[in-house]
Amino acid sequence: MRPSVSVVLAVYNAAWCVERAIDSVLAQTVPPTEIIVCDDGSDDGTPNLLEGRYGMRVTVLRLPHQNAAAARLRGLAAARGEWLSFLDADDWWETDKLERQLDYVEKHPEVKWISTDGPYVSEHGVERPSWLSDYFDPVQEMRGDLFPSLLERCFPLMSSMLVEREAYHAVGGIDGNIVYSHDYDLWLRLAARYPGAVLPQPLVSYWTHPGALSKRFEPRYRDDLMLMQRIERGELRGEPELRAAARRRVASHAFDLGLMCLRSSRAAEGRRFMRLAITSGPIARRAFALVGSIVPDGLVPVLQRMGFLKGAITRVRRRAGHLPPPGSSV
Repeated sequence: MRPSVSVVLAVYNAAWCVERAIDSVLAQTVPPTEIIVCDDGSDDGTPNLLEGRYGMRVTVLRLPHQNAAAARLRGLAAARGEWLSFLDADDWWETDKLERQLDYVEKHPEVKWISTDGPYVSEHGVERPSWLSDYFDPVQEMRGDLFPSLLERCFPLMSSMLVEREAYHAVGGIDGNIVYSHDYDLWLRLAARYPGAVLPQPLVSYWTHPGALSKRFEPRYRDDLMLMQRIERGELRGEPELRAAARRRVASHAFDLGLMCLRSSRAAEGRRFMRLAITSGPIARRAFALVGSIVPDGLVPVLQRMGFLKGAITRVRRRAGHLPPPGSSV
């Protein structure tokens, strides 16, 4: 007998897309036990739409508006399934998504969390056929201790993840105080403790548009910096090589944040981030960070107008892994 699955969606003003997501869940070859929609104070009629169309097939939690992390937290606390499946309102699944994942964890019972690949899709069609190709070449099945890989990039797509409920609660669940990187925080805590897996099959379509949460780079970088600082201190695992990897990521995020602050006339804050970026990473980036850490306020606008300097920084960031390959839409 297959284990039970709870599907949890956090939605906000999603009347334009949520039916597509719910329909893809209801079309699964292995249907879930329950679908919980956590409505984060929508004012576009989303809760009424869901209750009117789906009735008892969907449980709608009407919540005051806070953020996606707080909304998901409520839904996951109410979920009864043995496994928890995450889905964003603007994404959707292939019909055999749950079946393939459940088959896999049945064969590999040590695995407590599992994600998949999928295409980027927009109103213009498929933008790129593989989410995971941004992080791995080639894209292939992975299983086991994935914490070291996860330290380098947040590769699990939220809408692809299936997590054992006991493991979710054992690591403390979603931290509702982390707004933008609450997914990465949870995946890191899971991967630090439990084996995971990644399926290379494209089982989730990821909708991309200018207002997507992942486009809000600065607050996401700030959250990620905090997460890497925790790992650098050894709060999740104490292996020296993992702490060193986290130190490199701290410097990487600090460099990006320093650039953002300097470009938006927050020179003092930018210099503080650049001082942190000096501590680790490629020599060229550290050299730029050193200059950024001492640049006077009045010189910042002058440097911003130097096209060759902007190009040099872009090349340094790309070589250091800050940016996706040229031509990427992300």
